[in-house]
Amino acid sequence: MAKERLLLSNIQMLRAVAAVFVVFHHVLPHYMVMGGSLDFITSSLEWGFLGVDIFFVISGFIMAYTTFNKERTFSSAKTFFKHRLFRIYLGYWVFFIIMSVMLFITNPQKLFNLDILGSFFLINSNMFELVLPISWSLSYELYFYFLFIFTFFFSVKQLNILMPLVMLLILAISIYSYFKVNFIESFFYSPFLLEFFAGVLLYIYRDYMLKLWMLPLVIILAIVAYGYGIEYELKNGILRIATFGMGALLVVMIALIIEQHKIYSAGKLLQSLGDSSYTLYLSHLIIIELFYHVGLRSFFTGSQYRAVFGLLFVTFLSVVFSLIYYKFIEKPIYKKALKYGEDI
Repeated sequence: MAKERLLLSNIQMLRAVAAVFVVFHHVLPHYMVMGGSLDFITSSLEWGFLGVDIFFVISGFIMAYTTFNKERTFSSAKTFFKHRLFRIYLGYWVFFIIMSVMLFITNPQKLFNLDILGSFFLINSNMFELVLPISWSLSYELYFYFLFIFTFFFSVKQLNILMPLVMLLILAISIYSYFKVNFIESFFYSPFLLEFFAGVLLYIYRDYMLKLWMLPLVIILAIVAYGYGIEYELKNGILRIATFGMGALLVVMIALIIEQHKIYSAGKLLQSLGDSSYTLYLSHLIIIELFYHVGLRSFFTGSQYRAVFGLLFVTFLSVVFSLIYYKFIEKPIYKKALKYGEDI
């Protein structure tokens, strides 16, 4: 399956779905405060953070998709990393500043106890120390991009052998650190890296992994992976990757298979939501905070129905804002930055 034949509308749809899952997860505590207690809502939204695992797999796949056809030179590596830095930081810093101002106004003591410098440069992955807690995942994105630079110094044929070896090395270290109490876990060989590299391997072996006959098997395996992870609440470490990370990989495979074989392809609206998913991911905590501080949460408090409407309202508000912000602010700024970057 050649690169030019790959269709990615469903990947954009998955980005949108993953981002909305994360939004739901963060709205859940407010839903419960508003009086919501419907089991199917609370038990479902509790796991919304798993959208991050889908993001990581997609990121690895897209990095391979967009770079493996590039010249294997230092210039290509520099351009790749420069574009990735623009994309991450230009989108992030605006919301970092807004959240910092909000905390300064509403809870200055909390702000002064956070890692401002680590938050600004995305060099701290501890969500409890960050101004914008969800930015912990961006630290892993940046680290993966840094590691990915080195792929430009190998041919694609060499990478087809090297990437599985790198993934096996990370897997071996992760398993060893899980069983050895005195072996310190580290950000630099985190099991989360396996999700990025799984995405890369999916691209490398796409000709074998995106066959139509595999679809029923992949669906069953995805259900088993997610079911097992939820049943035993495997939210951290290598066990999270073995269940929810595997589930994320399988979900991405499903999305690709059904599009490549013309079963379903996401429409323009879902693709647009996917385009703005980074904005949605970064901005929704701010909108949720505003939802609380301006008194809207109190307005929706009092009954199950009002709580559900409150949940849907703040999610809808977050989505609409992300669509507008991406189209009129983020996208134009990023394009100008790329144009400016050509002269650097």
